Amino acid sequence: MGESGLRDAGRLVVPAVGAVVEAPGDRVLPVRLVGADGAEIAAVTEFLLDLRACGGSAGSARSYVLALLRWFRFVNCTKSYW
Repeated sequence: MGESGLRDAGRLVVPAVGAVVEAPGDRVLPVRLVGADGAEIAAVTEFLLDLRACGGSAGSARSYVLALLRWFRFVNCTKSYW
């Protein structure tokens, strides 16, 4: 941290942990988010299933899962667990 107590975002390195896993045979949920250990992140799967049940498209689910992957990577990198 710098003198002001803030992190220098220009020096932040976000490791590529976790992944989006395609499931092309699954018409309900064609994507999954897995953590660094390869295990499916259940809370994200539940959210995506709810999204699909409410009429969200497979494309919307994919978009959300990619955004959540970036978010989880950032949270992991900055140790900002919530």
